[in-house]
Amino acid sequence: MDAVRRTSLLIGAALLGTAVLIGWVGARPSMSANAARDLAGASGYFDSTIVLARAAAPRGVRGDQLTVALAYLERLRTGLGSPFQLIDDALHDPRLPRTMQSRVGWALLARLRRGDAYVIDPAVLDGLGPWDDAGAGASGAAHLALIERTIRQAPDPRAGELTVRLAYMLAVARGSISPGAVSLATDAAALVRDRELAIRDANDALADAGARHEDVLALLQSRRAEHALRVEAPALAPLPSAQRVSAIDAVPGVVAAIDTLERVDRAGAPPLAPSADSALIGPAFARRLATLGARRPPRAPVVVMLRTHRGSGVAASNEETLIAALDAGGTARSDSARRVLARAVLASAVALRPFAQEAPWFAGDPAPAASDLTTEFGLGSVTFTRGVPEAWRPYYLRELEHAIDDMRRVLPSASFDGLNVRFTAQALPDSALALHDPRTRTLELSIMTSAGTIAHELTHDLDWQSARRLFSSGGGYGTDRAARERRGPLAASVRGLADSRTVRAYATAGSAPLTDRPAELFARSTDWYVASALAAQGRTDGFLSAVQDAMLAGYAAGGPTIAGQRAASSVLAALDEMTLIPDSSRAAFERTWSDPAAIDPAMLVRRVLDTPVSWRAVWAERDAGARGLAAAPIPAAVCTPDDGPEMRARRALVAMAIDARARGVAERWARHRGAGPAVDWANGLLGVAPWSPENGAPMLDALRDAITRAVVESPAAHGVVPVVPPIFRSNAASCSLIDR
Repeated sequence: MDAVRRTSLLIGAALLGTAVLIGWVGARPSMSANAARDLAGASGYFDSTIVLARAAAPRGVRGDQLTVALAYLERLRTGLGSPFQLIDDALHDPRLPRTMQSRVGWALLARLRRGDAYVIDPAVLDGLGPWDDAGAGASGAAHLALIERTIRQAPDPRAGELTVRLAYMLAVARGSISPGAVSLATDAAALVRDRELAIRDANDALADAGARHEDVLALLQSRRAEHALRVEAPALAPLPSAQRVSAIDAVPGVVAAIDTLERVDRAGAPPLAPSADSALIGPAFARRLATLGARRPPRAPVVVMLRTHRGSGVAASNEETLIAALDAGGTARSDSARRVLARAVLASAVALRPFAQEAPWFAGDPAPAASDLTTEFGLGSVTFTRGVPEAWRPYYLRELEHAIDDMRRVLPSASFDGLNVRFTAQALPDSALALHDPRTRTLELSIMTSAGTIAHELTHDLDWQSARRLFSSGGGYGTDRAARERRGPLAASVRGLADSRTVRAYATAGSAPLTDRPAELFARSTDWYVASALAAQGRTDGFLSAVQDAMLAGYAAGGPTIAGQRAASSVLAALDEMTLIPDSSRAAFERTWSDPAAIDPAMLVRRVLDTPVSWRAVWAERDAGARGLAAAPIPAAVCTPDDGPEMRARRALVAMAIDARARGVAERWARHRGAGPAVDWANGLLGVAPWSPENGAPMLDALRDAITRAVVESPAAHGVVPVVPPIFRSNAASCSLIDR
């Protein structure tokens, strides 16, 4: 019996040991023990240091080192730079000793993984609606929780971001929330998306480094140099078809959630994910950081965004001085001032995204000389005014070299021989960000505002050259001359661009205002071409172009002017008159901007919402029908070339956009129609007694039909909205009526 019992115990122990071993293997940490130790050590060091530093003042060299280190963590918290760009910068920062460089790098990685990165103040989303009958609206925290939940639950954070964009556009069209909600939700979703992608990048690097026995920080630096990090990839890179379908399928649920979001607050808003929602730097350290940060070159995204948000009351020239100004103020700000400042910080963080692939630079780092650039690119001169500090000039020379090199990467035959470039510290005339002076053929670049505008200004120089090549009395810009004289291929291209520019810009703060001048329209269009061509190669260059994607146009390009078959072909034809376009770049550009099966679905919705409609015709048809003078119109249908998953999803999205626009227009009309039997339809829509839902249905039907016909028949929609015009329809087309 004892032997049997001992055998049974041994077998049980063996089975238990096997189960424990299997469980240990399954739960094995996805990083090496050394990496786990370094993460914990750096995280613990700064967690305790932050608490002490909030009530202390920096002293001496070590105080400055700690100030710089804390600034990196605060930039991570507010999203002012990619986490891996911050790590790379910290590892090269001569203001930090080598041991502190490594400790900051590990602390940035640790705080990213626990969610203390890209933290958004919910106040930025306050006041967007929807509102209940008593006038109480949904809080910013409720909006932010919905955005975060949508992106986290998506199969890919980029798909979740697209869902948020589409849903907020439709909710605004319906009138559920204020028009400003689109740009604010777009900015917030961009940072939430980046946080989720960066966490995935960090976890992958930790796992791969552990498996290969490599240094994690060195591996991250290598992946940055190879442009292999998801969070630093171009925002213009298209989503796979399956992800686009997934994003569109999720839109109705998010729109429904937005429409009832004010009820969430009454029931108790869901808590946001835990994060570092308080400033990491106390007032004394912030004041010292302002001094240290002022020694670094200005950043145009920060300067331009703060100029746009004048009500923030903050003046800063770069990320470090912005952090210093933000934290020096403490908490003694009113709710409205806090909201404006938070929106300025959010806009700055989003505007900095095109710089994510930028290599570190500090005073003393090698850079080309001005003579090197004139020799390499044939420039006439590269000069600086006396106001530009000597220590900063190598940075601008390096960035100018990279910008022209990237411009020629996508337009390899472009020549800038004889072009003069002058950097100045002064503001430019008429609040311009940058200038191309056609009289002296000089680029006037303010170090405060010109980064991100170089593609725009170099396009002006190509245009300047075309005027001298195409016209006997060369002067000004070729596109302006062609538009005035109305002859030649260039004139036709300029007309095509002007006729296609009907998409209203959902511009974020700082976006360039629209103008119909041919030279400006062409420069903005080429800016989009350059950003798209670089994105096809996995590249971004924030100094060259501030363009991110169809919803984040930056502060130089304005809203997309190149969406649709006519617009895309027009900008390519105009460029053909000035330089050579590689076939691969041409094909990628057309696929991105004029293929209705691949174009960003946000552009599809924007085109539906912005297509001109004859509202008077709607009233005329409705009145005639009410008097029995006209037969009921045949309902318009949306037909797509095929019935695959992508086309079904896009057809459904078109229907949602048409319905949202119709409901928004009908409700606005209903609120201004007064009362009485003649406006039973308005009572029916608004629910004002006496009312019946059936009374408002005919008006909604008429509006849907009018919008559908306008979209289907609009030439500007070709290449954007996947519809087949009636005269081209066949049995192969898949059609559906807009849901009633």
